Amino acid sequence: MPDLIHIVYMSFSSKALSEAELNGFLSSIRRKNQDQDITGLLLYNDEAFIQVIEGRKGIIDHVFKLISQDARHSNIVKLLEEPIDKRAFPDWSMGFRKLDHTNNTKIVGYSDFMHQDKSRFKATECAESVRHLLNSFKRHT
Repeated sequence: MPDLIHIVYMSFSSKALSEAELNGFLSSIRRKNQDQDITGLLLYNDEAFIQVIEGRKGIIDHVFKLISQDARHSNIVKLLEEPIDKRAFPDWSMGFRKLDHTNNTKIVGYSDFMHQDKSRFKATECAESVRHLLNSFKRHT
């Protein structure tokens, strides 16, 4: 499929989200993503999000702009944006995992960078960690 890209970003929730809020949010996202042929993965850990969205460039750029304006997110940092030859998550309208400190260590290659102080967070220092975490998640779940 030509013109494919993915964007990986990290953000912080403007408030702690309950299971019901997360489930409602995911249900809505998945419907919209199916309609727009967007696939990806969302990780949530103590009010921190890491999300991969993949699809056609114009659609992904538009969706990321909407996410950037969404009041539910703060401190949005785009970690990666690059063309891709094929989707990493072709069967997931939005794969999801809520991480917690107890289970995080079970993920091969896990790094605690999602708990970094928001004011000290540097995207350039963790892009490789993000790739490794996402690839590990994909392989081991």
